[in-house]
Amino acid sequence: MHHHVMMRLLFCLLAAVLLTGCAAPVPGGKWEIDRAVQQTFEAGQLFPEHSYYYLGSITAPESIIAIDNRFTLQTRVWAHIDMSEQRLNGWLQWYRGERYGGCDYYGGVILAPDGRRAGVWYSPNIFNIIRMPEPNVLEVFQPYSFMGRRCGEPNDDGPLPR
Repeated sequence: MHHHVMMRLLFCLLAAVLLTGCAAPVPGGKWEIDRAVQQTFEAGQLFPEHSYYYLGSITAPESIIAIDNRFTLQTRVWAHIDMSEQRLNGWLQWYRGERYGGCDYYGGVILAPDGRRAGVWYSPNIFNIIRMPEPNVLEVFQPYSFMGRRCGEPNDDGPLPR
């Protein structure tokens, strides 16, 4: 009897491993720092043929992304906004004055799994997860900094190092 239980358990475990291995992983892209993108954002210039999204307050968002119009953003965290140079420059003025908790802002590119440039970002948080669940559909998660925290977020040891 004990042998049959062990065999069934082993069979179930083997089946679970095989089925998990057969599931296709969702292709991942990249969130990379790019100095030229940072300079373009900081000059208050818009990226043509891009749709803009932000995280946080509409008056002073924590992070901004601009997704190339060849792609669709699938999101639960980013808010779409009709961007203008006036709005972008207002946000930049706030960033320069407040420095969002003392954190430096960076700019960079969002790359699709095949290496195509799918968008750009501006944020104090330099790490992120990018996924493409189906062709030309992106999922851009909430960016984070060192040790999975957001820049300026305190922990038991004090604020995050900048």
